[in-house]
Amino acid sequence: MGSARRSWFPLAALGFALIALVVAHLATVRSESPLGYQRLHGFADNELNGVGLASEQRSVAIAVAYDVVPSATLGWLAALACVVLAVAAWYWRQLRPSRPGRFVLGTLGALAAVPLLDLVGALQFRLSGDVRGPLLATLGLLVLAAYERSWSLAAVAAVFALVTTVFLPPVAGALAAAGLLFAAAFAVLLRPRPDGPDTA
Repeated sequence: MGSARRSWFPLAALGFALIALVVAHLATVRSESPLGYQRLHGFADNELNGVGLASEQRSVAIAVAYDVVPSATLGWLAALACVVLAVAAWYWRQLRPSRPGRFVLGTLGALAAVPLLDLVGALQFRLSGDVRGPLLATLGLLVLAAYERSWSLAAVAAVFALVTTVFLPPVAGALAAAGLLFAAAFAVLLRPRPDGPDTA
């Protein structure tokens, strides 16, 4: 994992971000459930009262939604931006770069790349938000693997992408991915260094 076991922090930071996303989503769903019931109840009353606008509104909504890329169930963009900033601060502390201006520009570029790549995925490839967010996180893990020259991190990124986009729904996938990231972070910390104990 490079010259020092630094990569545990980005893995753990992304894992904690996923846990925070799931908690925020569950809290939002719980707070909106009474409102959703009222809307559903009101819609049923309108149908019983013979209001004919419901079917027209439904057809218009379907026509509009047909061309719209679904948004993310979880707030991936905000979480990834926070992770980028946290990881940049961590590597700043660990590396103490000799050219801080270049480091800051790189951090700002990575921060700007998150919404830009998300926009490209939505407009160019028509990917849903539940796919774009995990793919952006996977890209970040691959960049980390390349920087640290670690095949094990690349394998973690591949499993992360499969769990969050293929095998599991968004919330369950986020929880499983968080467990994977925490396990990988502990594996990095527990792995003995080839050049002796870590003094960093």
